[in-house]
Amino acid sequence: MSQEKNTINQKKKQNSHLDFTERELIEKWIGEKVTKTEIAKRLGRDRSTIQRELKRGTTIQRKGPYDKKVEMYFADTGQAVYEKNRQNSCPKKKVTFSNNFFEAIELANDERKFTGKNREFNIKTFIMVYKKEKPEEHIPTFKTVYRYIHSGVLSIKPHDLPVMYRLAPRKNKHSRPKGQNKKKLGTSISKRPEDILKRKEFGHWEADLVKGKRKKSQPAVLTLVERKTRYALTMKIKDYKSQTVFNAFEKILNEHSTVFRTITFDNGSEFSKASELETEQLDIYFAHAYASWERGSNEHFNGMLREYIPKGKSLHNYSKNYIQESTKKINERKRAILDGESAKTIFEKEIDRLKVS
Repeated sequence: MSQEKNTINQKKKQNSHLDFTERELIEKWIGEKVTKTEIAKRLGRDRSTIQRELKRGTTIQRKGPYDKKVEMYFADTGQAVYEKNRQNSCPKKKVTFSNNFFEAIELANDERKFTGKNREFNIKTFIMVYKKEKPEEHIPTFKTVYRYIHSGVLSIKPHDLPVMYRLAPRKNKHSRPKGQNKKKLGTSISKRPEDILKRKEFGHWEADLVKGKRKKSQPAVLTLVERKTRYALTMKIKDYKSQTVFNAFEKILNEHSTVFRTITFDNGSEFSKASELETEQLDIYFAHAYASWERGSNEHFNGMLREYIPKGKSLHNYSKNYIQESTKKINERKRAILDGESAKTIFEKEIDRLKVS
């Protein structure tokens, strides 16, 4: 017995599964009425491992002249159940999915539809659109596709998908807004109707500026994002003094008066005159200081616009046409949050509803 014990203890396997030799020893020792604790000690395993194995390999047998039912552990049964469970837990192989799908996604990558400033999709939205077009095909989830990319199963490489590198996980949750509005520019977002948060109604916008060099005499891009559709409007302005910003918003509102019900602004001093835009048809609100997540749709759009206008570079280098074309490309991207549609498509549907009503 001591020789068996020493042999097993020499081959202790931390974080490894039981093998068939160990199962045979368990069967033998159970027949000898050895306790689970002692078996675990002899094998260099946790007691819970032995307990799970006994549950896995125990079957009901009939024994004796009266066919009495008894529970008995068998190494063969434990091994068979283990192998079956392992087979079911393995990831699905590529061959189990539609080959047409993999050809299509690799072709899209070759055509640079996932990368660069002109990209149309990310992996998730490509899958959503493909499912809609070909619901009869069996295709993998986006997590499975990402796993294939990382493991080299597909010709797509992680560096072909810059978003995989650019996005970092959040290290903590949002903090609470820091007190009242820093400058009391107008009505606080805390007084905005809660229904606006649900994104069920069209016409509620978030506003901010995208700046190049951080001097008020430098050009900036005014950005507006509609909460329900995520559609963006932008305008390059010569500087971001409060009067310049106010004049730009007046122009936008005159051109698109029917699509604005509320605007929620950042709390920066450049928006100090924004309250003067308020009318009976338009309500103006201001986010709390240091609470950019209260305008999450706008912040996300600004991040995408930074792909075209890097931080720290003067906007003198970017024409109005370039900025409008960049905005157009972002609005035309397929978005997972819009069920694989683009912001432009959803926005146009809302405009059509307004015309009908």
